Amino acid sequence: MQTVRCAALGRLLIPVCFGFLWAEGALAGPEDYEGARVAIIRFRPPQQPLPASELELLLPVKMKQPLRLAEVRAAMELLYATGRYADIQADAELRNGEVILTFITENNWFVGRVSVEGVRPPPSAPQLQNATQLGLGEHYFQEKGDQAVSNLGQSLRANGFYQFRVQPHFDYEPRTQQVNIRFEIETGPRMRLAPPILRGDLKLPEQKIVQATHWKGWLGWHLLTENQVQRGLERARQIYQKQDYLMAAVSLADMRIDAAAGRATPVLDIAAGSPVLVRTAGASLKSGTLHRLVPTFEERSVDRDLLLEGARNLTEYFQSEGYFDARVEFKTAAEGASQVIEYNIDRGEHHKLTRVEIRGNRYFNAPTIRERLAMMPSSLQYRHGRFSPALLRRDEDAVRDLYRSNGFRDVEVHGNVIDNDLGKAGAVAVVIDIKEGPQWLVSSFNVEGVDPADEARVRGMLGTASGQPFSETNVAVDRDAVLADYYDRGYPDASFDWSWKPAAAPHRVEVRFLIRAGRRQFVREVLISGLHDTRPQLVNSRILLNPGDPLSQGKMIETQRRLNELGIFAKVDMALQNPDGDELGKYVLYQLEESKKYSVAVGLGAEVARIGGDLTSFDSPAGQAGFSPRASLDLNRLNFRGLGHTLSLRGRVSTIEQRALASYTAPHFLSHDNLALSYVALFDHSLDVRTFAARRWEGSVQLAQRFTRSRTFLYRFSYRRVTVDEGTLKIAPSLVPLLSQPARIGMLSGTYVVDRRDDPIDAHKGTYNSIDLGLASKGFGSQSNFLRLLARNSTYHRLSPKLVLARGLTFGWLQSYHEPAGLIDPTQDIPLAERLFAGGASSIRAFPDNQAGPRDLKTGFPLGGKALLINSTELRFPLLGDSLGGVLFHDAGNVYSGIEDVSFRFRQRDKTDFNYMVHAVGFGFRYRTPIGPLRLDLAFSPNSPRFFGFKGTQEQLLLGQGVLTDQRINRFQFHFSLGQAF
Repeated sequence: MQTVRCAALGRLLIPVCFGFLWAEGALAGPEDYEGARVAIIRFRPPQQPLPASELELLLPVKMKQPLRLAEVRAAMELLYATGRYADIQADAELRNGEVILTFITENNWFVGRVSVEGVRPPPSAPQLQNATQLGLGEHYFQEKGDQAVSNLGQSLRANGFYQFRVQPHFDYEPRTQQVNIRFEIETGPRMRLAPPILRGDLKLPEQKIVQATHWKGWLGWHLLTENQVQRGLERARQIYQKQDYLMAAVSLADMRIDAAAGRATPVLDIAAGSPVLVRTAGASLKSGTLHRLVPTFEERSVDRDLLLEGARNLTEYFQSEGYFDARVEFKTAAEGASQVIEYNIDRGEHHKLTRVEIRGNRYFNAPTIRERLAMMPSSLQYRHGRFSPALLRRDEDAVRDLYRSNGFRDVEVHGNVIDNDLGKAGAVAVVIDIKEGPQWLVSSFNVEGVDPADEARVRGMLGTASGQPFSETNVAVDRDAVLADYYDRGYPDASFDWSWKPAAAPHRVEVRFLIRAGRRQFVREVLISGLHDTRPQLVNSRILLNPGDPLSQGKMIETQRRLNELGIFAKVDMALQNPDGDELGKYVLYQLEESKKYSVAVGLGAEVARIGGDLTSFDSPAGQAGFSPRASLDLNRLNFRGLGHTLSLRGRVSTIEQRALASYTAPHFLSHDNLALSYVALFDHSLDVRTFAARRWEGSVQLAQRFTRSRTFLYRFSYRRVTVDEGTLKIAPSLVPLLSQPARIGMLSGTYVVDRRDDPIDAHKGTYNSIDLGLASKGFGSQSNFLRLLARNSTYHRLSPKLVLARGLTFGWLQSYHEPAGLIDPTQDIPLAERLFAGGASSIRAFPDNQAGPRDLKTGFPLGGKALLINSTELRFPLLGDSLGGVLFHDAGNVYSGIEDVSFRFRQRDKTDFNYMVHAVGFGFRYRTPIGPLRLDLAFSPNSPRFFGFKGTQEQLLLGQGVLTDQRINRFQFHFSLGQAF
């Protein structure tokens, strides 16, 4: 028996195959094995990181074939290229003239889940995980682990832990070569800050600097945290800036630790430098504006580049204010111990950009070109227009790019500025002259390197084609589309090259695309980590990748999105294990961090509207300006029982409403992405309708089904019991016994919603349609039988880039059937609390909240109705920049006694007639916030209802005494709320 061994120690060494050959003590060379027949190829250990089928395809050495040492070297190189091996040795054994070839391997390890335990924030666990710099799926080796421990130590010391101990624990998974690393930390006590030591050129009193750091609070010195130290240093710098020491440097030189006392003494190096005074001459600016425009304040440095940038910023600022000829220069000088920077501003004459004219365009119309212009003539939003030489150059480039992307390679675009336009002093016009030139077209187009089976599909996604305009922009779009498609089909090394040359005909080109797919990669397995409370089947149902599938980047990202959509994970990290390895199959890793189970939200607010008045008297039946404080408490339990379900408890308390709600939501019901099931239990005690106070107990179940992104159907069953407090009813005595009866309503209903708005919070274009149909029946346990229909249609049209026309139509209808025998008043067949009420910020702004429609003829309080029709129109436009907007609106509509009473009549016949259309016009303000526009609407109604009121006590009303008074809904209304009206 003779053997030869080849070894490769380290990734940077090219495997060699020079060894010793032993044959019963005789020495022979490896050339004796050259050409011998390979009997067996085996691996040690037998369990390899690559499947046997992949190894067979990968190795150039084959069984039953002559042995070639060059092939052995190539095999070792290919194995190393997979990234799976830390060391490879090849051992050859000669038996009976045949070779037994053995590859002895040592595997690499790759980073899996990294967790940090035992630290009281700050720093938080995610911050410490990031500090380790161990990336998911990356190659792990001992030096990285040591560096991770060192990085954790730095982060802990920066946050006051100087007596810590870090103990890493490794969990190796040989099958997947993944190592999960858990860092167990004992922090010891956190140090507390001590009075800092100040060194250097201070220029300011030490006490003032120390006070500026805010490191000492009312109860003593604060605990040492990195955030506390950095904020203190920044505050110290700011105190110098306020004294004009703009270049002052304040840095942390050392942190002296007294472990026995638990104190940390910061040592600060301070170099105050000389005062720097920044002034303007020729025009004055507010201090905040000057600090924003001159980068010297932010960069704490004085150099020519920063001073030039400040001059440019100041120039553009004054140009945006209408001084289109503004020029700014600067100079520096010494003034005693101070350095002075003076910006000399020559604003020039005040101008207004009156028009922007486009000439010479034939291929594109003017509106298409205007969409790409940043210059804007004067308007309500921009009083002087938007113009500057820089904007003009930018717009020239934008128009030029538009033409070039459509084949006009020789286009010329020049902007000409006309002063005193049309003889008006200060008026400026800009004329953009366009010389389009000839359009270059593709005469012939070839795609090479594509599999014939894929050619039709690839050509279908290309914009480049014979007879089409030729431009590099179109080619770039085609390149991105092709590469994205190949990446999505598992070709990570796909490449795209192209070339062109002039054709025989003028202004025609021949285009050639060369596409190389490269090696295709597949999913070996999807590995999930980080699940503690979540059930694995919930996550598995969201994964779009299966073993053997092409490694699709699109599906990887979509899976990550679907996992995030569950709403139960604080973070979803995605990576490929061994990303640089040349292997056929890849492990796809998803590391999940579950969100906190419980969340609590407390809110305080107030409502200001016509909600005031004495709730126990008959005064002010239409309400008067009032203030209602409000408090809310929300408690949510996420991922209930590990199913991704949510249990919520919500409470709200104010002077007009007390509400408690419990809900249970099961999204992705029955593992369907488009189904969501919810259960709701509600108690509500409400005074928002001033006619009565109602208590409602309700339970409901709802199934939401999303057909498409815009279309949703809601199936719902609700059962509620509503009681009306007889003592709060402000109506004629004859109606009290009927309307104060408790009502039990069981209703089956469905809602169909089609939402094509661009932004549900603040729509600028699109449509919204919904229809809700409900049936209350004794078969569902209801005491009343009636149908309810509520439909809404809204449209949004962008009239210009800044002007939006919004329109909303709402229709409601209640219809009873199988009326109970002996009904005293047929108009009262619908329980009071179930009727339609309207009026307020989100319906008819001619009325206070819930004040529209029929009223009690003796007391004047609203009774609600059985039909509703409202049409609202708004013209929305900017007022000041992008934050403050304005609205002109018109509302028309009312609540009617019944469907047969709906009328478009403008005038009220008498004080008992409420079935006519009430109009309101007004102006509103909209202030943009992250959660929607904050709005104030001021409305005027020329035909607000008149009605009879009652002055007296409830006892006088019962005895037929008291005095009837003339009342009217105030013509002027104000509404303050959050979100658009519709």
